[in-house]
Parts: sequence; structure tokens; C-alpha cells
Amino acid sequence: MTTIQIDRKAYNVAQNWAELTPDQYRNLIACPRLNSPEHRTTDVEAAACLSWLGMGRKTWTNLVLAPWQWGQLRQQFAWLFETRPEGKPPISSFLHKGINYHLPNDGFSDTTAIEVAMANMAFVDFAHPEEPDQKALDRLIATLCRPRRTDLRKFQRSRDWNGDVREPFTEQRMMERATALADLDLNMKLLVLDYFERMNDLFLHQYGELFGGGREPRYGDGRGWIMLLKNVAKRGVFGPFDTVCQQPAHLLFVTLLDDLLDDQERADEAQKNQPNDN
Repeated sequence: MTTIQIDRKAYNVAQNWAELTPDQYRNLIACPRLNSPEHRTTDVEAAACLSWLGMGRKTWTNLVLAPWQWGQLRQQFAWLFETRPEGKPPISSFLHKGINYHLPNDGFSDTTAIEVAMANMAFVDFAHPEEPDQKALDRLIATLCRPRRTDLRKFQRSRDWNGDVREPFTEQRMMERATALADLDLNMKLLVLDYFERMNDLFLHQYGELFGGGREPRYGDGRGWIMLLKNVAKRGVFGPFDTVCQQPAHLLFVTLLDDLLDDQERADEAQKNQPNDN
């Protein structure tokens, strides 16, 4: 944090995303793609500055700054447009209609394979370039954000404890929660969406070879995620489909990646051992 003075008043301001208050973070993450240069208009900068300062709107409206003062101020909050948040937001849960919804831990560390699959399917529907499904964002949020499980203390003492305080995922409950979350505050929706996108980008990069190959996907609507889990179940390593779905996402995908690399090594070795016709 640092202190700046404007019109004889001191303001303690953040110097990075981690220093923002929860309210500031929620408001700023909703600004139109702060890290996109084409969206960095004067109006967007002013809105970002207002939230960053924590200044009242009436005070801001009456504020008169010389061009050089505005220039200096812009330099102070330029990091909002030049960096992205890292890790979990400063908001670990949110209250909606009397229910407290908990966000997943960073990096999908407490998230199962089926949750990652269902969240990606919802994201594909939401981000569809021609026919985006706005309700899909509610399904994504309901997949990732769930109430605290009722048997948490017992679960924490069990051998299955994995750090996840959320109730176990079920598709039926997810659909019910999605309907209830339709009128959730838009800034909160955008916060969860940003958090998911950042985690998912890293996840897909980490296991990118499983999704590469340059071929067109068999299913363009996201169903390939479920087919992948189905194929894992057919191999029997993790058990039947329901058991596969409940595996920690990283455990499942790192196993798939290791198997893929083994297959590639065997294929390369076989190719090297083929007789040379020349």
C-alpha cells in the first residue's frame, strides 16, 4: 500500500491486486477487460481510478485536476491495466438468498474431474461466438461455487479430507442452484468468471498435450470433456464412470498425460527400430 494526497486529503491505495479490498476487487474486476488496450478509454480509466481510490462519487464529480495531476495519477494505477490478478480472489465466499456459496481453492486443487468437465462445458456454451447462452454462466458458477457441506467436521476427520469445504457436486443440485443464482450481482458473476478463466487457462496449458493434435474436435459443444471421462472409465484404471468423475482433477489428468507421453515414447522407439528400406 502507499499513500497519496489529492485535494489536501490522504488516500491509502493499493499497488497490486492483492492489496485491494474485497469491494474494490469486485468492482474493478467488472471493468471492461482492464488488460485490453482497446478498452482503455478515459471513462474506463476514471471508473477504475474511482474504485481504486475508494473515493465517493460526489467527491469525484466535484474534483478538479490539472492535466499534469491526472497524468501523475494515471501512472499510479496503471498496473490495473497492465497486470492480471493471481491466485484466489480476496473473496472466498458470497451470500445469496440466505445461502453462503464457497469458491473452489486456487488451481482446481480441491476440484474433481467432473466439476472441471462440467464447468468447461458451461463455459463453451456461454462463450459461443454465434449463440452465447447467458444462463450457462449461472451453471458454471453453480458448478464451482457451492454451500458448505453439512458433515464438514466429520469429513475433516476422515481419511478422505481434501481441503474442500463445499458440498459434493451433483448435476441435479447444480441445475437447481443455477436457477437460484440467475439474479446474483453481476460483479460477483464476473469475479467468478475471471477466476475460472485464469485457473482454466493454466490447467489447459498444463495438460495441453491431451487437447492438442491440430484435429477438429469430435464434439464442438464441450461434450468431449464427458467423453474423455467415459473413455477413462472404459480403461478401468480408476474404476467405473461415477468413480472416475469424483477423482481429483489433477490426479486424473496427470495420469492421462503420463500415459500419453508413454505412448508417444513407445511410438517414437518403434519408428526408430523400423528397418530402413533405403
